[in-house]
Amino acid sequence: MLNTQQTQTNTEYNTNFTAEQFAQLEALTHKWNAKCEGDYESTFVGGVAHAYCDSGILTDGLSARDIDMLQTYFTNETIHSIVGIHTLEQWMQEIAQDDELVLDCNAFYTAVDSVLTDAQRTEQHATEAALHYCWQCCD
Repeated sequence: MLNTQQTQTNTEYNTNFTAEQFAQLEALTHKWNAKCEGDYESTFVGGVAHAYCDSGILTDGLSARDIDMLQTYFTNETIHSIVGIHTLEQWMQEIAQDDELVLDCNAFYTAVDSVLTDAQRTEQHATEAALHYCWQCCD
């Protein structure tokens, strides 16, 4: 387990997490890495964190299963081109309006976001800080 005593302000993200939140984020990381193969990085969570914390290219956060699902409707070129993940999400919602087509990257992002308090969600970098911690748990 990574250091869960880091409840002080994170200097990079200026966000505080409790020991319980650190434990929840680490558990989510292990659960999702066991559940999903990453498309961009060797671990799924690493890809999501890279997308949100480093590259800003949200398609880096897709799982292999996300790619398989999206290729049912789009070409690989469409998925990885100038079409952003938010546009793909919108198109997917228009194609089928059911919960079975939720992308793994969005489901993981939502799970991480649920660990945060309402006050933390109003902080500019809280979700990014949480994802960054998850990325550290991949090592």
